[in-house]
Amino acid sequence: MTINYQTVMDELLVKLGKDAVSNDPVRRFAWSTDASYFRIVPEIVVHADDVEQVKATLEIANKHQVPVTYRAAGTSLSGQAIGEGILLILGHDGFRKIEITEDSQKITLGSAVIGSDANAALKPLNKKIGPDPATLTSAKIGGIVANNASGMCCGTAQNSYQTIASAKLIFADGTELDTGCDQSKAAFKATHGELLQSLMDLAEMTQNNPTLAARIKKKFSIKNTTGYSINALIDYSDPFDIINHLIVGSEGTLAFVNEVTYHTVEEAKFKASAMAVFFSMEDAASAVPPLNIDAVAAVELLDWASIKAVTGKPGMPEWLSHLPEGSAILLIECRANDSETLAQYTETVTAKIAHIKTERPITFSADPAVFSKYWAMRSGLFPIIGGARPKGTSVIIEDVAFELPHLAQAAADLTALFHKHGYPEGVIYGHALAGNFHFIITPTFASDADIKRFHAFMEDVAEMVINKYDGSMKAEHGTGRAVAPFVEMEWGADAYTLMKQIKHIFDPTTLLNPGVLLNDDAEVHVKNIKPCPVVDDFVDRCIECGFCEKTCPTSALNFSPRQRIATLREIERLEQSGEKEAAEAMRVSSKYDVIDTCAACQLCTIACPVDNSMGNLVRKLRTPHITTTEQKVLDFQANHFGLVNQAISTGFDALGVIHKITGDGVTNSIMNVGRMITKEVPYWNPDFPKGGKVAKPSAHIPGQQTVLYFPACGGRTFGPTPKDPNKVTLPEVVVTLLERAGYNVITPDNTRELCCGQLWESKGDFKNADAKRDELIDTLSELSENGKVPVLVDALSCTYRTLTGNPKVAITDLVEFMHDNILPNIKPSITKKSSVTLHQGCSARKMKLEPKLQAIADACSEKVVLPDGIACCGYAGEKGLYKPEINASALRNIKKLIPAETKEGYYANRTCEVGLTQHSGISYRHLAYLLEECTR
Repeated sequence: MTINYQTVMDELLVKLGKDAVSNDPVRRFAWSTDASYFRIVPEIVVHADDVEQVKATLEIANKHQVPVTYRAAGTSLSGQAIGEGILLILGHDGFRKIEITEDSQKITLGSAVIGSDANAALKPLNKKIGPDPATLTSAKIGGIVANNASGMCCGTAQNSYQTIASAKLIFADGTELDTGCDQSKAAFKATHGELLQSLMDLAEMTQNNPTLAARIKKKFSIKNTTGYSINALIDYSDPFDIINHLIVGSEGTLAFVNEVTYHTVEEAKFKASAMAVFFSMEDAASAVPPLNIDAVAAVELLDWASIKAVTGKPGMPEWLSHLPEGSAILLIECRANDSETLAQYTETVTAKIAHIKTERPITFSADPAVFSKYWAMRSGLFPIIGGARPKGTSVIIEDVAFELPHLAQAAADLTALFHKHGYPEGVIYGHALAGNFHFIITPTFASDADIKRFHAFMEDVAEMVINKYDGSMKAEHGTGRAVAPFVEMEWGADAYTLMKQIKHIFDPTTLLNPGVLLNDDAEVHVKNIKPCPVVDDFVDRCIECGFCEKTCPTSALNFSPRQRIATLREIERLEQSGEKEAAEAMRVSSKYDVIDTCAACQLCTIACPVDNSMGNLVRKLRTPHITTTEQKVLDFQANHFGLVNQAISTGFDALGVIHKITGDGVTNSIMNVGRMITKEVPYWNPDFPKGGKVAKPSAHIPGQQTVLYFPACGGRTFGPTPKDPNKVTLPEVVVTLLERAGYNVITPDNTRELCCGQLWESKGDFKNADAKRDELIDTLSELSENGKVPVLVDALSCTYRTLTGNPKVAITDLVEFMHDNILPNIKPSITKKSSVTLHQGCSARKMKLEPKLQAIADACSEKVVLPDGIACCGYAGEKGLYKPEINASALRNIKKLIPAETKEGYYANRTCEVGLTQHSGISYRHLAYLLEECTR
């Protein structure tokens, strides 16, 4: 059957609207990217924020027999979140319900809730969800359930299969079912009785087949996500219980997961960890079975190759370099709800493995500062290998599982396969208690020979895992396409037939995620492999994991860093393959999404496991787009910045007068005309501030300490907005506060001329950016008498950029100075406000100043609101003036996140505060205002 995708697109547009559906070639290519090594570009992408949008998509898909693939966060590694036809991605605002029962024993979660957000809601109750994948800070509940994802501690006892209570589902035909609601189950039984009966028949048949039932029980005694969770057929007889548990690990092939209700698990209050270093892998593996006791929460294994990979890296213990060759490490963690039990647990563990010789004594520590370094070794392994891999190579993480007695020999066999197939960089680590090994290789897929080599390697791995040890080809990462050809090999014909029957019962027309989990193509795991051309250092480091997407302010607008990089890679692939016209067409059509709208906030760098910086990359990409005329304008601004800065400030004053006389409509029209002449004219915003001022300090008082205060561009350009209760400018407030705290204040005479250079850097003009920063540093060094006088800057982003220039003198942000030097001395005189909201933006996060912002706010207010999920405001320096859609998208939810009784907000960057004011509907100002007003 030939599918007319234009017809499908037209019908989706009618039902969903243009904001929810797209067939733009660049965007659907970029949005197709997930964390796997596969690339399949859909014909249409839908972003769904509610159940009705999902049902409408399924209705049209059924009508035209278009395959539908569901996507949550796209952190899956096995190719289960990509597909042809329609890619339905969870939207950026819907499916985010978090509801905890009064007794805290259950939590109901929308499928788009990020796992760590669920745990954050449960933390005050000393509870958490059971599944604990390493991607918990990025992975969404829908994907966690669909993959039966797990991690270091949950094992097979607390994963989604074991802790799911009920689920709200949408079947392929659009029917809804809530397995936790009797009314919903009755309605479903009336319309889908045949489906329920078929599942009961399958369960009865399986339970009456002792050989098959025993096989299933044995396979799920260790971690296993190969194929469907057919243990549901022997564990349950009620059809709704079977549905509940078959959905777990079904990878979007059976139904859409709307909501899940989990049984919560205890979060222990006390923890202690030890690093046990053994002389061989055999010794380390022999220590694992004795540790499979209640006293032990987690045991992580690192082989010799893993140890070598992290040795000498920042933050790693120096003594690693002195370990004898062949050593192996077990990281052991115990958890308890009281210190006495914890002490008993650690003593028990030490005694259990005392008979095995170790390279150094096993010592437990309950000090987070100590044991966090142990776990940094484990968590640092992947980013170290991923970041250091040769250019043009991919990073593949596979996970297999064995019964505990086979661990040592299986590790030796796996290492031998690395060397046999030309992957000597391969490392083994993983969740030893669960018999779960992860291994990392960094293959290249540049030629057919490369792909054949990988194919041969995977066949040998399957032969070893399945036929030698009867292990699991997938322990926790899901089957996807990566091991779909090996499902029947692992399970046998009877179990595989069961799985096919399950798929047919739920999805008789194979509409949902076809080709995933079950696939008769023996080579599907080496088809549609994602190319990885060499592009640029920033691009080449990216492993497309998607961890950046949670914090990126433009993810909901258009692209995340992962999607920008995927697009750049495709442009380069087209170039290298000789498709010059196609490459140029994609370069032109993607410029807005890839280059123009990146906020360059660098929050992606904080989230990135390989420390990549999309912000630095995009600034670099902007340089070639600067025209000769634009460069002359930038040069003029740099050479006459005092004049320019004063003109802008005066211009905002004049704009305010015009607006007062003419109103929004005329003012907006004037701005639109101005923008036709030059793009330096911003879009109109009714909350635009008045012009700023440069404050004049009072006469010095003998005997007081002097500070050098530099008012950054934002505060001296942008004064109060119409919503601000205090009409005094930031520099005036800062001087007042410093003098009240007992300091003499000096400011540069040429303040208007000085700048950290961010204005130019954001446009890709590094020459002027660095020259202005150097000029500022030289001026501050001279005025501070080479650092004898403390230097303060009142904008976090300005402080951050100035510090990147390696200044000759210490430069302190005003937030840090207020916290460290002013707050302790004036705390007794503070009169608290009732409620304020606090923004902790990108610069604060990069400088790790969130605790100090919080402390100042806490000292000055009875209640401090932190709007959830607002990491970056998207104003991006002055970009909010010219690309207001970035700011609007990043702050689209802020108004509903602030309680009605909270009337004022605070941060420490003036342009950010202007954008926050506009979209929140309340005044946002620098924290200096709060501290000054509370200490009058």
